[in-house]
Amino acid sequence: MQLPLAQSHSQLCFAQIAAMMPSWSVRLGHLILALLYSLTRVFGLMATGQSSPRGIERVRRSLYWRLHGWMMLIFVGVISPFAFLCIYHRMAFLRQNKLLLLIGFNRYVLLLACAFVAQWIHCFKQEKIIGCLNRLLRCRRQLRRLMHTQELRDSLDCLATRRHLMQLGLLLCSFIFSTIQPLQVLKDDPEVRRNLTYACCLVFILTCQLTLQLSLGMYTLSLLFLGHLVRHLNLLLERILTDVGCILEGSTSQAGYGANRQQLYRKQQQWLALELWQLLRVHQELLKLHRSISSLYGVQAVCFVAYVPMECMVHLFFTYFMKYSKFIIRKYGHGFPLNYYAIAFMTGLFTNLLLVILSTFHSERRFSCSREKLRCGSRTFPSGIITRELRNTLNYYGLYLKNVEYIFTVNACGLFKLNNILLFCIVQAMLNYLMILIQFDKVLNQ
Repeated sequence: MQLPLAQSHSQLCFAQIAAMMPSWSVRLGHLILALLYSLTRVFGLMATGQSSPRGIERVRRSLYWRLHGWMMLIFVGVISPFAFLCIYHRMAFLRQNKLLLLIGFNRYVLLLACAFVAQWIHCFKQEKIIGCLNRLLRCRRQLRRLMHTQELRDSLDCLATRRHLMQLGLLLCSFIFSTIQPLQVLKDDPEVRRNLTYACCLVFILTCQLTLQLSLGMYTLSLLFLGHLVRHLNLLLERILTDVGCILEGSTSQAGYGANRQQLYRKQQQWLALELWQLLRVHQELLKLHRSISSLYGVQAVCFVAYVPMECMVHLFFTYFMKYSKFIIRKYGHGFPLNYYAIAFMTGLFTNLLLVILSTFHSERRFSCSREKLRCGSRTFPSGIITRELRNTLNYYGLYLKNVEYIFTVNACGLFKLNNILLFCIVQAMLNYLMILIQFDKVLNQ
């Protein structure tokens, strides 16, 4: 059975609960998986998966698809300079002034370089990427063994929640919308029909854009699966702390009973201490995986954070310029209508960037929720009747969660953190530079 990396992340849900889901949810999930299955071949990340009734147990590398990834890397590296030169000679506006040339560099050179970097990472770090997937699957198996109620097991197996399906739908829509404006250029540019090489170069650049987006789409799916595991880890932690409270309450209310009853309560506390220790080991592994996945995709995230705001700002300014600039109105007598293809293109790119940033931010928030649950759950425990094993485990767990933000710091190549603050900074920078460009246009074209 041949499975891509991104499909393996998502198939964990659809393979298990297809019988319990509505038919429209199954069809939507299969559509998304079919799209990702087709696109991930670009990276050469196809792998052999050992399947079981509950999903994928382990993923191994495939030599054929490794060679395919290397061939794609060589192809992208060789064709990229030729593609840009072809577009530079065919698009006359790029040669008019330095500003338009700089915009062309952002649209084509930066995009081609980012796609090459994504291919390079997926070729050189394929073993680490598949290793992270196998560690995620192992954490899921360990967490499922710790689930002591059928309700928690069913909830862990059910990955196709409404929120997850909404994120997958947004990811699919961002892929589709971000291709609309390049397809418009292919449709409306008369040079495309006369020059096959120029048309192939445009298609190649569109493919490179999808390559970068797909790489970050796989990152989003990984964090979606990781966040699902952390959420259920917190649910299990809350359930264990509730059981500890019930045992301590029973031990306090029956303090005058026989020694056998008190011995039973001590054994129960020791057992719960062992469960907390096993849960802590899973927690530590998930934190390491979060940092590993973020470091593996840090370069792509930096490239995307640099590419998307500049692209959106340029399109917003040209939308204003073509419709409201006095230069256009004096020359043609009226402004041009809005280019809805460009608006859809900006919407798709920014939605993809939004998913990347918010997925990282929400996964970190779920880790921080563990400390709050442990603090609230253990606040009312009486200290006199807790066994030494349980007290030491709770203290160590709390100390670990207190220092976890310093031990497992997550950022994009050490430059910035992917959180809501970065998102507001991006929007603010886009609006500031857009206002500056509009003011220059009003001064020069009074």
